[in-house]
Amino acid sequence: MGIVALLIFIVVTVVMNVIVKRPISESLLVALVGASLAGGTQALPLLWRSATGAVANDVTFAGMAFVFMGVVVAATGLIERLIEIFNSVFGRLRGGAAYVSTVGSAAVGLVAGSTAGNAATVGSVTIPWMKSTGWSGPRAATLVAGNSGLGVSLPPNSTMFILLATPAAVGVSSGDVYVALAMAGTYCVLYRLALVWFWTRKDGVPATPAELVVRFGVALRQGWSSTLIFIGILVPVLLTFGPLSRFLSSPDRVGEDAIGSISIIVWVPILISVIALIEGRKRLRARWPEFVKSMRREIPQFSTVGVSLFAALAASGVMEELGVGPQLSGMLDGLALPKALMVAVVCVLCVIVATPLSSTATAAAIGAPAVLGLISVGVPPVVAICTVLVCTSTEGASPPVGAPIYLASGLAEVNPSTTFLPLVTYFVIPIIFIGWLLGMGFLPIPS
Repeated sequence: MGIVALLIFIVVTVVMNVIVKRPISESLLVALVGASLAGGTQALPLLWRSATGAVANDVTFAGMAFVFMGVVVAATGLIERLIEIFNSVFGRLRGGAAYVSTVGSAAVGLVAGSTAGNAATVGSVTIPWMKSTGWSGPRAATLVAGNSGLGVSLPPNSTMFILLATPAAVGVSSGDVYVALAMAGTYCVLYRLALVWFWTRKDGVPATPAELVVRFGVALRQGWSSTLIFIGILVPVLLTFGPLSRFLSSPDRVGEDAIGSISIIVWVPILISVIALIEGRKRLRARWPEFVKSMRREIPQFSTVGVSLFAALAASGVMEELGVGPQLSGMLDGLALPKALMVAVVCVLCVIVATPLSSTATAAAIGAPAVLGLISVGVPPVVAICTVLVCTSTEGASPPVGAPIYLASGLAEVNPSTTFLPLVTYFVIPIIFIGWLLGMGFLPIPS
């Protein structure tokens, strides 16, 4: 009945969210109840066990912690100062504003997994600047909406958390996935930078006027402290992965149990929030009323993220108990598809499902079977998870549903429909291909 529960979960989520137009958190809750009914007379005990497990999962805390972190980072202006430093490096290049927009989206993607938040944060700064330096409005909107997927293809993000909580990720270290996804996301960033180079030549975009570019030394002197944000990422990663982690795990030092208890997804938002509060304390003190209002405005987002993660994790528990993993694995084994075709089918399926749903809902609905399908043809589990994440990152660039499309188009003051074909051509299809290359092992990542 595991496959039945999965189908119920997918159908109910899509119907509630896309057709009935209910919020994703509400849709996932209803889908959770529907999936548990596949357990028959054991539906209530099954739902209770899965729900209590989801509440105790640190992924639920981490998701809400990242929302808080995003509010703090925005209120302190830390990202704006970071982008100013990027501008001092790339601004003198032809089309430099687009390079800054791309690198800025990557920076935001490292600290916040929301595609809509990525587009709004970076787009509000870089779209007007791009238009003033030779980029057309539709091109600027297309780039910002397409880049919003870096919030999913770079760690950490709630979609990654959900996949880590599925049966397919049993035995997989969150630290291994974090590092591997960082490398996979780097390929996505490099592709986007190459695309900017191509567009710059194709559209004849000139270099940014010198008077609009702050010298690197000045930008660094004024905003160097904003780079401290990366300490919040590096410290947990270094403590849980690599030579330092192995050194500290020695029994005569900190010990393996103590080091193993460090959770990247818990400590990254905590450390970055603390760093942002310290680094931006003066600005925050001057804008305290605005910060309080921002926190109040984000209350619905806290509940949305928290409830969505809870429902997704609980549904994963329901499907796990009902045996969805072995059932899907057996079914996929029965298909006997060659590796290249299986990877292609999984990549396309992830993109199709991520078009009407968010990447989070997509991971909750088909993440486990997608990962298991890749594993069944010999793809290492860590690589399989990263492949699925890269493909679901197209949610913001998939017309006509992606929220970043409308956010970016509004900021650029263009008709959203002008971005649809370019988004599919330059972002959706190429990202599917990158996902396929990852799954096939042609783009190496740590596994």
